[in-house]
Amino acid sequence: PLYFALEQYAKENTLPHYRECVVCFAQVYDQALPTRRVRDYDNLEEKQILDLLSSFVMADDTGLLCDAYNTAELGEQDCTMIFVMEKHRFPGWLAEHKSSLKSISDF
Repeated sequence: PLYFALEQYAKENTLPHYRECVVCFAQVYDQALPTRRVRDYDNLEEKQILDLLSSFVMADDTGLLCDAYNTAELGEQDCTMIFVMEKHRFPGWLAEHKSSLKSISDF
C-alpha cells in the first residue's frame, strides 16, 4: 500500500531527493489504550520502509548517508509517522517535535 501511494503521489507531485538525510520514525500509540502495547524498536518493519523510501527520495539508505531516529509517543490513535529531512534540519525538528507531542518516556 505505501509503495502504491508514493508512486501515485510522485506521478502528480515533485518529491524531494536527499543525498544525506535523517529518517525519523514516530510510533504513535493511542493514549486511551494500555501502554504495554508499545513494541520494541527492533520488532518493527523499518528496514522495508527505508528500502522503499530510498527508491523515491534518497540517493541510498546506507548508514553513511542516512541516519535513522526512533521515538514512541502517545496520541489520539495508533499510527506511524515518518519524517525525512536534511541532516542539518534534524536538531531543530527534534526540539520542536519533542515539545509538541507527549512522549512515552514522560510517564
